Amino acid sequence: MRLLQGKTIVSTFIVAFSFFITYCGDGALADELKLKPSFDCGGGLSRTQTAICASSTLSALDYELSTHIDGLRQLLTRTQYLVEARTFVEKRDKCGDNMKCIGKIYESRIWRVRSRVDDLRPIEGSWVNETYAHISIVKLGSKYRLVGASPESIEGYCSNDNRKIILRAGYFDKWDMKKDGFTYSWNNVCEWTFLISDEQLAISASRACNETDEVFLGSYRKGEPNDLEFVCFDR
Repeated sequence: MRLLQGKTIVSTFIVAFSFFITYCGDGALADELKLKPSFDCGGGLSRTQTAICASSTLSALDYELSTHIDGLRQLLTRTQYLVEARTFVEKRDKCGDNMKCIGKIYESRIWRVRSRVDDLRPIEGSWVNETYAHISIVKLGSKYRLVGASPESIEGYCSNDNRKIILRAGYFDKWDMKKDGFTYSWNNVCEWTFLISDEQLAISASRACNETDEVFLGSYRKGEPNDLEFVCFDR
């Protein structure tokens, strides 16, 4: 697999890290896609549309949704389609210029539409493990966005001795996605292998990877990332 771009970031002060990695942390990577939204960004825009036009990631999500509209129209009557489309726009526009809110509305809509047109891979979505690592795999145009976030250790994070979050973000071509998973190369040296079986995601790594990669290895289940401040409060 050809590495498009990969990043390893260590941040010491992240509370809402799920928002950061999804809508801010990979902004430079999203710029690679150069995907424009399905509507004209020229003028007369709502607050939400203005936010979408200003964000590479949100623009890519809008583009991705637009590529599946023809398939959806074939499954619905004109009235059904118009009702669904109007409901989606109303929900989206209630977000105003809140990027996190807009992104969640788009991703929910995309996954629902793609599952109906039989285009959704079981490995896509949000994954979590028992050590509070989080993996997100989302299709954007002809690429997949891969993002990972994990504390170096939850014990160190909660004791304030080591408030570090390890971040990974990259893109790979859709043709590299296989039925049961894929392999991703970080800097053409360290390789992660993603395999899905019985609704569980397993991540393994090559010997060339370093110690920070170990926090991401193992089994994952579908789910949204935990707020680490609440996790520490309960410990």
